[in-house]
Parts: sequence; structure tokens; C-alpha cells
Amino acid sequence: MSRSERRSAAIHSRRRAPIARSCRPVTKPRATVGQTDETLFTRFGAPSRAREAVPVSDARPNVVCVSIDSLRADHCGFLGDDRGLTPAMDALAAESTVYERAIAPGPQTFSSMPAVVTGHRRPTGPLDAYPGEEHWERRMAAIESHLDRYPTLAERFAARGYATAGVSPNPWASTASGFDRGFETFVDLVGERSDDWLHRAARRAPGIDASSKPVQLALDGLTGGSFFSSWGDYVDEIDRLRRDLPEPYFLWVFLMDTHYPFLPSKAHREEQTLVGSLTSAIRSEAAMRGPSEGLTPAARASVQRSYRDTVRSVDAFVDHLRDGDAQIVLHADHGESFGEHGNYGHHHRACYTENVHVPLVVAGPAERVAEPISLDRIPAMALSVADDSADPRAHTAPAVTATSECGTNACVRGRRFAYVEREEGRSLFEWAHDPNERDDLAPTHPDLCDRARRRLDYREGSRRETAALASAAQAIAPEW
Repeated sequence: MSRSERRSAAIHSRRRAPIARSCRPVTKPRATVGQTDETLFTRFGAPSRAREAVPVSDARPNVVCVSIDSLRADHCGFLGDDRGLTPAMDALAAESTVYERAIAPGPQTFSSMPAVVTGHRRPTGPLDAYPGEEHWERRMAAIESHLDRYPTLAERFAARGYATAGVSPNPWASTASGFDRGFETFVDLVGERSDDWLHRAARRAPGIDASSKPVQLALDGLTGGSFFSSWGDYVDEIDRLRRDLPEPYFLWVFLMDTHYPFLPSKAHREEQTLVGSLTSAIRSEAAMRGPSEGLTPAARASVQRSYRDTVRSVDAFVDHLRDGDAQIVLHADHGESFGEHGNYGHHHRACYTENVHVPLVVAGPAERVAEPISLDRIPAMALSVADDSADPRAHTAPAVTATSECGTNACVRGRRFAYVEREEGRSLFEWAHDPNERDDLAPTHPDLCDRARRRLDYREGSRRETAALASAAQAIAPEW
């Protein structure tokens, strides 16, 4: 199956393939300690990757990176929440470096995770230049192009002699979008195009559009598809990898429990019942997945109960993971909104605090860092964990930015102020004293807003220049 066909399967099917078939090895051999994989010279950044492949001690630690979809910072105890949702994460945070102002590169997976695994942002703007008839096809192609342009975190670990494995149920972070790059073993839980009896029946049934969103969601729910997946469905595969991978290893795991439709397993339902969570998912679908008139107070409270139970679920995974001896890097790809600024979910692309302020915990000195940091610094931080050279403040900045894929929504966040830009206008909040971003200071501080806008322009210009250099390096690499 071609990569374009896998893209089609990833979005239209989203069926989780059996684990025994989805664990597919990457064909290139793992670089040995002190050697550099020749393929690393074919893309931008090769010289720095060559320097990374240096002889190191056999005592190097195993490193596990856990990416959690849609987990808000304000639902984590170690970041101030008092509801007791995250005891395992709190314990991990107590012995690690906690970044209090970690900001996602973007408010959605496809605007955030490509930067998380490469350390480079995608340029914003339309996707018309990428191949594909549908918008989602062009988005997949754009992500793949970005990952092909820069070395991924897995490739950089492999260049240091690490065994590499990844597990992902997210279509935007699957083989279809190139996220398997650098992994010797990649467990793609999105799976191939569904051809089971249920999907065939849906396609053949008169009056049913099997490609429509409601029908796809229903099939996902019945078959355990990507957005309905829970870590309990594939934890045995994760444990097998942890047990069987040669050491040292780098393991990346993507968790989807906290992504809508928020259907926690029985073991983690403390506030919501099964019927309640299903009813809540149905009633909130329009609001959580696109523009709508919002939710009633009762419906909003119900969907938040379901969400909190899924936070308990991912915390249980962290508790399970902490049984091992690996060094852990934990973060969310973005947050989630529940009507705080008139929006729900994250498909609105707004960059308010609820959508871009995320947890970030990195193995290393037990410290709390108040300076802002972007998740695009994760590759450098994870590699410093492997080198035992972590400096908690080496990658912070006075202010960091987040931008939606199309560029119409953005923010600049420092320790004190947060500038938020959207199609309707711009806002400025004193984030340090107004964490919920209610008091708009933009009318009285136009100078600060203008400075923030110039920073966004500078960052976008730098991003485009870097991408152009990377493309040029790709073009000449075969001859060199």
C-alpha cells in the first residue's frame, strides 16, 4: 500500500489494526555507537546529526516520551489543580523538572506535533501547494514534507545507537503522515483501510453515507478506532517493547484517552457513568467538533466530568510506566476548551490559554521553571536526558509563540503578558494575574500588542527562511 493510500485509510477508516500486524519494522539498520547512518546526510541538518553520533557509555538510560492528546495544564495537580486527578504525574513531577509555562507550538495536533518531533515549526498558510484532492490529504502531505525536511527525534536517537520504537493511534501522527521516520519498530494503531463486515455493511447500506463524520465516529466507537482508543487496548504491546527492545532504547507513546469523545474505561470512571459518557459524547459532538451555538450548562458539566475521568485514565498509564527504570519526558500536544471563550474542543484553532498551555515534565533535576518554553524544544531536551546533561533553563525564552496551521490564530506568551490574535481581532491579558484571560488590556496597551505582532512576523519570516534552506539542502543532497 502506498503512503497516499495509507493516508486515505488513516482518515476514512481509522480502524485499529490487530497489533500483530501493525508492528512494522523500518528497513534501515540501526546505527551502531560511534557510527553515523549515511541516510542522515540526505536532509537538512545532517552536519549536526553527524556530531551527535559519538562514542558514549553503555550506561546510557532508556528514554520514554509520552505525548498526551488534549491534556490541559490546569487539570494537573503539579500545576495547581486541587481535584486529585493526577497523583502519578504529580509524583513524577516531584522528581523531575516541571515547566510551569510550557506552550504548544499550535492548538491542534497537526500544528503542534510536527514541531515537537523535529524542533522546527511548519510555515503557516494555505496547503494548496501540496498534493491531494481533499484538504486532509494535503495536510497529510504537508506534515510528511516537514518530517522529510528535518531530522526527527527518533532519527537523532537512532544516530546515537539507540533502539527506537513508536506507538501511535493518532491519524495525524501515523505512518500516513511520515511519523514512522527513524523508528525501527512503529506500531501504527490507525491501521489499514477497514474491510471488516461492519464497515462493508455500512458502505452498502442504502441511505447511509459511510464517509460522513457521524457514521465514521459510530464505526470508530464500535471497532475501537483511533479517537476511541484507550491505552488499555495496547498496553500489552507497549510492555512487550519495553521488555524486548535492546538497551538503550527510545520509546515514544501517543495517548488518545483525553481526546474527544472522552469515553473513559470502567476502571477510571469516578464522576461519570457509561451511559452518561455516551450521552454526553452524542450531545456535545457538534460543539466539540466545529462551530455551534454551544452547550447548555448541564451538557457542559457532563462533558467536563467525562474529560476529568479520561485525565484519571492517562494518569493511570503514567503510574504503570513508572514501574520501569526509563527516564520519562511527558507532555500534551495541545489543550482543550470548554466554552471559556465561546469555543469548545480545539477545532476552532484559537490560541487561548486553555488550548496551548500544556504540561511538560522532563527527567532531570527536581526543579520548577517559571520561564516560558515551547514544546519545539523537546528534541533538544530529550537528547540531553540521554546524555545526562540536562540544564533545566537552557531552552527557555522570555516569550514564546503558538500559531494555528493557517496562521489566522496566534499568541505570544511571556511570564507576565499573553497576546492572543484571532480573525476577529486581538487581545492582551496579564497572564500572571489573570490566568483565565478575562480582562482584555489591548485597548489600553496598543504598544505591547504591536510589539507582539512584530515578534510573530519575525518568527514566521525566520520559519520560512529555515524551510527554504532545508528544501535547498534536500535538493542538492544526492549530488553531495
